[in-house]
This record gives sequence, C-alpha cells and structure tokens, in this order.
Amino acid sequence: MLKNLTTNQLLLIVIATLLLLLAAFSFYLLQNPSAPLPFFPARLTSSPTSPAPALTIISVPTTLAPTHRTSYTPRAAFITPGTQRPTEAPLISGTPMPVTTAYPNPPGATGSPKPTNTLASTSLAPSASSTTSASATATLSPGEHGVTGRILQNGTPVANVVMVFADDVAERQAGTNQGGHYWFITLAPGTNFTLTFNQADNLRLIPTAEVASLAKIEGTLPTGVDLIDLPDFEVSLNLNGSLFELQAPVDGAAYSASAISTAIPVQFNWSLYSLGGTYQVQVSPTGSDTPIFSTSQLAASSYMWNGTLDDSTHITQGTYSWRVVVTKSLGNNIVMIFTQQFDLVFNP
Repeated sequence: MLKNLTTNQLLLIVIATLLLLLAAFSFYLLQNPSAPLPFFPARLTSSPTSPAPALTIISVPTTLAPTHRTSYTPRAAFITPGTQRPTEAPLISGTPMPVTTAYPNPPGATGSPKPTNTLASTSLAPSASSTTSASATATLSPGEHGVTGRILQNGTPVANVVMVFADDVAERQAGTNQGGHYWFITLAPGTNFTLTFNQADNLRLIPTAEVASLAKIEGTLPTGVDLIDLPDFEVSLNLNGSLFELQAPVDGAAYSASAISTAIPVQFNWSLYSLGGTYQVQVSPTGSDTPIFSTSQLAASSYMWNGTLDDSTHITQGTYSWRVVVTKSLGNNIVMIFTQQFDLVFNP
C-alpha cells in the first residue's frame, strides 16, 4: 500500500505524525511541569532527603527588669573635673549653718548643687555670718574620696540640714542641698566613720517632738571606690503613722531616790519604732548626752529599773533626763535613732 503513495503523501504523513507527538508531549508537560522528560531516566538517590527543620524565633527582652534602690547614687561624672566654680550655698537667717560651698550638679541631675566642705576642721555651731570657703573646688584630687548620701524627714528629702562627719581626722560639717544630699571628702577609706544629726543644730525642722534628738550612722568606709554612697538617713520619729516616743515616766516625773529598788522599780515605757530594731534606755544628768545608766539591747518596749547605775552605785538626788535609742542595721552600717528626752527628778 505504501508503495502506491506518492512522495508528497509520505511527507505529509511524517509531518502529521511529528505534530501529534509534539501535541502529546506539550499536554504531558502541562499536567506536571516538574516531571522529568520522558526520554531522560529518573535520577536515583541513595536515601530520601528530609526537609529542613523550621526555625523557632525566641523573643529576648532588650532591657532588664529594674532593681529597686534604697539610696541615691550620684553619676560618676560628678567627680569629673569641670570648669564651673562652686557657688555659695545660701544661709538661713538666724539658723546655725555650716561653712559650705556647692559642687556643680552632675549631668541630668535636678535641684541645687551638692554642698561640700574642705578637710579643715570647722566649728560645730557656726554663726549665720559664716563665710564661704574659697578653697573648695569641684575636683577630687588624687587620694581624695567623696562621701555622699541623702537626709529624709518622714520620707521627704530636706535641705539645709547640718550633718557632722568624722573619720580619722577632726569632725567637719556640711549642709544638705535642695535634694537632701550632703557631701564630704575623706582621705581614709577602710577606716571607721560616724555621720551625726543633732537636733540642736537643726531647730528649723518641725514639729520638734517628731524629729530625732540625735541620730547616727556608724560603719567602715568601703575601699576601691572614689564615690562612697551611704544609705538614705531618716531623721523623723513619725513614720507610717506611728510616732516613736516616750510614754512613762511622763516628762518631769518625780521619785524618791532612796525608795527606788527592785521591789519598787521605775518602769520605763515607750512606743515601738516602725522600722524595727532593738532598744536601749539611757538616763543622763540634765544637760548631758553621756548616760550614767544604759540597759542592754531590748526587744520589748518596757523596762523595770531598780535605780542601779552603770558604775554599780545607786541613783541620788538630782535632776536627770531619760530617752530611748533604737539600733538597727542599715546596709553594711548601723543606725541609731534617739527619741526626745523627758526630764526625771529624784528627790532624797
């Protein structure tokens, strides 16, 4: 049959066959574009390939949770030498104030600059006409270390409070700035220190009955730092709605000295200090802060006294005063807060 076909007819049959094959191949590719060509053998693999594991994104906080701080920490830039001269701290007319100058504030700080003083000894009760020392500068010299902290009255920073600082040299004093901060310079880190508040130097703080008659922080100055930051120092006796005060004997109470004994004791009572601590009763001659009788540290707020003094003698006729001091830890230091004094009279 093929022998009877002409050359043109055979050519048409070949072209039609090729067109059919191309159409079939195109249809195949449209059904599965990723399939291998039918005239290429499939690639063999030794083992199936596992899909890559999905990534898990873990959210990491960019800031740490804030840590509560119990005391003011000045910026390190505070001790950087500057060009600004210290300015004179204003004095309150009629109120004893220390000889002070003021450092420039650190960057970002608010309120008045910190007061400071030189290492020279100053009077503990200067008059209102005291002048400002011209030798103080805003630079810590080699070997010098700054001592700073904040004074509070019922939780509020107070300005112009006279504080007395002692380490291995003579006592010196400085007043607080508007932020309640004081500033001293020491040459002796590693030595013992005492920071003292005395109500007699700060009669402007009222009400008088709610302010400590005396308060102290004692401890050891740390080493290895240029700026020594002491804890906040609270001088109020009225905290959290509770007044730390004497209750009995009342102010001016009178006793017979010869009648006081173990059988007939004097009973001392006082209210608790709201921040806790241990208590000590002190009896002193009128006008003196040196006790002639002190109890051991007490947990209770009452004590029965038989009249025996610290030197083992018995109380004699005279006028005395009594008060209670609470002692508690404050950071690595010890703080002592004294109540107001009550008069105590002993007749023969």
